[in-house]
Amino acid sequence: MKILCVTPNVSIDRTLTVPGFFAGHVFRTDRVAVSCGGKGINVARALGTLGVPATCIGLVGGHNGHLAAESAVAEGLDTAWSWRNGESRITTIVVGSGGQATVLNETGVPVSAADWAKFEADVAAAANGCDAVCLSGSFPLAVPPGGVGRLIAAAAAGRRPVWVDTSGAALADALDAGPGGIKVNGIEAGEVLGRDVTTIDDAVAAAEEIRRRGVGTASLTMGEAGAVLVTRDGAWRVRVPAVPVTSAVGSGDTFLAGLVGGFARAMAPVDALRWGTAAGTANAMTAGAGRIDRGDFARVLAATEVDVLYEREVL
Repeated sequence: MKILCVTPNVSIDRTLTVPGFFAGHVFRTDRVAVSCGGKGINVARALGTLGVPATCIGLVGGHNGHLAAESAVAEGLDTAWSWRNGESRITTIVVGSGGQATVLNETGVPVSAADWAKFEADVAAAANGCDAVCLSGSFPLAVPPGGVGRLIAAAAAGRRPVWVDTSGAALADALDAGPGGIKVNGIEAGEVLGRDVTTIDDAVAAAEEIRRRGVGTASLTMGEAGAVLVTRDGAWRVRVPAVPVTSAVGSGDTFLAGLVGGFARAMAPVDALRWGTAAGTANAMTAGAGRIDRGDFARVLAATEVDVLYEREVL
């Protein structure tokens, strides 16, 4: 069992802990952490803690790309990079008091058509032998027309499930490609569907619309309100246990890791949803995206409750 975690726009993450932070003032940091970043990296990091083997692949380039690759190796991640021209981007995360985080995402330099074509081929090769693929995060500027769909097709070759977690135009393109699963938050779903998604009922309706567009399974996270999962078998809603929050950055990625890791272990949807919720919640209890404590995960898992919204007979 192995999951390929694809990050089209790898970054260097600089996480600064700054008590009392607010804009327009001068502060000194309490702590600085530098790591390989990007949503797919966070997914792989969490999967490793959950005991599910994962391999990272992503576009990297320049000095920042080499630093990202070295950082990933230093923390024990299994990697298969796709090298490109131009510098990889830097993301700065400022964590203030109470776990509130300010995230500054660079867009990165545009990708050439040749580098993108190579990335598609590299993903197809890396996916061989994997049981599922997670495609997570933003895409570089200047992805060629049809590039998102081709990347999903490359990852899905051999009929393996591909889970996508992205936003905006890339999410719209991904819906057209019909991946096996979509995991987004309510805001991202609302933007691409052109509707408000603010309640659990809204989230279920949005997930059903995503499925009608040809996606096998849809899951929407709704912050403190919990999350929903909709499959061909029915719909479920999970409630998030109250926990002390250190930083919520990466909790959505870690939710995806738990959800896909649960499905990779042949869990029923209700149990995979509990795994995803426990992983995402445990992430919020620690500093650093995708870094969960197994003890926190186990305690949250035991306290996580799932409601069956409805079930349907599958012929």
